[in-house]
Amino acid sequence: MKERLKSGAIAVLLVLTVVLARQIWISPSPTGKKLIKASEVTLSESVTGRLYPFTAVVNFGGGKHTKLYQLKNLWPFYRNLVKQNVADKDDKEWARMDYKEYLKLHDEPSVVFDLGNETYSDLFKKIYNAEDLKGVLLRIYFSEAEGILFETDRGVYRTEKWTPLSAINQYIRTLEKEGYPSYSSLWERYGIARAVYLPDGPAVFEGGIVYRNEIKDMKGPYRTDLVQRLLSASIDDIHVIREEDSVLYVYGKRNVRLSDNGRLDYRNNTETTQTVTDAAGALQVAYDFLSKTTGNIDDLYMQSIEPIGSGKRTGYRVIMDFTEKGMTVFPLKGSPDDFIQLDIYNNRVERLRSIYRNKVEGVGGGGTQECLPFEEIMKRNPA
Repeated sequence: MKERLKSGAIAVLLVLTVVLARQIWISPSPTGKKLIKASEVTLSESVTGRLYPFTAVVNFGGGKHTKLYQLKNLWPFYRNLVKQNVADKDDKEWARMDYKEYLKLHDEPSVVFDLGNETYSDLFKKIYNAEDLKGVLLRIYFSEAEGILFETDRGVYRTEKWTPLSAINQYIRTLEKEGYPSYSSLWERYGIARAVYLPDGPAVFEGGIVYRNEIKDMKGPYRTDLVQRLLSASIDDIHVIREEDSVLYVYGKRNVRLSDNGRLDYRNNTETTQTVTDAAGALQVAYDFLSKTTGNIDDLYMQSIEPIGSGKRTGYRVIMDFTEKGMTVFPLKGSPDDFIQLDIYNNRVERLRSIYRNKVEGVGGGGTQECLPFEEIMKRNPA
């Protein structure tokens, strides 16, 4: 009897061995957009401190609102509130609020940050320990009386255990005296239950800012320094190839092309091991690389992180744009281009494409431009 049991056990183990071997050796490797997470990467303070929401609505109370785009000095205070009241608590549970009740709270003194795009949802959840929050995070609401509320595409949530906040009303009263333009919501205008705010008159923005092609007029020492930082080599060891409208710098399997039209194109073709990071890790790599090579990371807005693939390899494309006073800068002519694209495989930047520009100080600016009123835009584009 014992011999039969032993034989049966051996037979079962053999079958399991064959099945596992098939899964390990015969199953196809991940391709396309199936991404391998090598490890959960913790974003550094140098990155998380630069991830701002896109805009903020300030509700003064009594149906008065305005909208802000310059959040660099505003967001850190509210970010700390999220860290203290949400991120640092592991035992939190979420309670859902009726959406129309939430809209009514916009009549109370409060500040509401709009993340701007869905890419920020997962990053903010990761940074502030809210990955169990249901849905895509859209906005974060702060008021002294109601605390912190999170608006997602599935509803509005707060932690079941929360405490009132302080110092928010004082800031709102100060801001109200500064004469910011008036905004109102789709809910107030048209009865559409959305906390989306539009200007009550023509939107006004600063115009006439002039930018220069930073590559075409780049002085020799600065160009040399930029190339050396990108290729991690001395200029004496770099092969320089001058072409009709660009200069190609080559060091081993890395190269960078600086074009007269203001474009920078860097490539790293050296071989590496097949480690693949997650989206947060790709963003960390992108910021570290830009900080080390170009030094310009303070006025960037991260537009998206897209999964990409090359053969059996998988990675991410991080897309960033420049901002001016908190608003995205677009080229005046032609279709809008992404100012910076970084292709990241194996925890390193394999390609960087950038429109290299800088503001001309003391030229232009000072004037304002008006957009069409929202109602006029609707009339011209009824569809």
